[in-house]
Amino acid sequence: MDEFNEKETEQTEETKKDEKIEINKNDETVRKVLFCLCYLWGILFFIPLILYKDDVAKMRANDGLILLLLSVIGNVVLGILTSISSIFGWLAGVWSLLLLLLGIIGIVYVVTDKNEPLPVIGKIRLIK
Repeated sequence: MDEFNEKETEQTEETKKDEKIEINKNDETVRKVLFCLCYLWGILFFIPLILYKDDVAKMRANDGLILLLLSVIGNVVLGILTSISSIFGWLAGVWSLLLLLLGIIGIVYVVTDKNEPLPVIGKIRLIK
C-alpha cells in the first residue's frame, strides 16, 4: 500500500512540474496581451505601469484609464438623464458603442505595433 502512495505522489509531483507555466514579462506576446487588457477592461490599466517603465506602457495605461473614466462618468450621467427622458437611452447606447470602437482601435494599434495614442482622447494625459 505504501508503494502505491509513493507512486501516486511521484506522479502528482511530475504533473505539477509539467503544469507549471512560466511567464516572462519581457516576452513580446505577453507584453501585447497585457496592453490589450488595458483596452478590454479599463480597470486593469495599472498592470503595464507596474511591469514596464517605458513611454509606450505609460501611453497604453493612460489610454486605458481615460477609457475607464469616460465609460464610468458617461454611463452614470446618461443613466440619470435616461430617467428623465428615454431619448438619452439611445445616446447612452451610442456613447457605449463609441467607447467600444476606441477600445478596438487601441487593440489593433497594440497588435500591429503602432505606437500612437488613440484618436480623439489620446491628447488627454493623466499619467505622465
